Amino acid sequence: MIEFYKDKSNHPMFGKTHNKEALALISKPGELNPIFFFRNHLGTLRRKKKRHSESTKAIMSDNKNKYSLGVGIYDLEDNLIYKFKNNVELAKYLNISKVTVGKYLNSGLVYNKTLRFKPIQD
Repeated sequence: MIEFYKDKSNHPMFGKTHNKEALALISKPGELNPIFFFRNHLGTLRRKKKRHSESTKAIMSDNKNKYSLGVGIYDLEDNLIYKFKNNVELAKYLNISKVTVGKYLNSGLVYNKTLRFKPIQD
């Protein structure tokens, strides 16, 4: 399917737009949407005070996580030193960019001449 839809003209919605009735069914406008933006009396876009709970944020983070078992810091003999839920936690632990962690995870290169970053396999 990925190959088939690389040509955008194969997509069933190519060149089409939803009508107002369909958009109304899809979206939850204004007060119906649990987290929404509104315009104040000055016309400035403001966010309603509702926020996602920490448990909801954790669920969304887990669902988005590329490495379901987590990632780890390994020594050069492939012994696990530390385990993290995701590469963002690993980056915060080492005080480096998550982009840097991703580069080392994907390439298998040795970080700082002593460490490797790998997805947990077990």
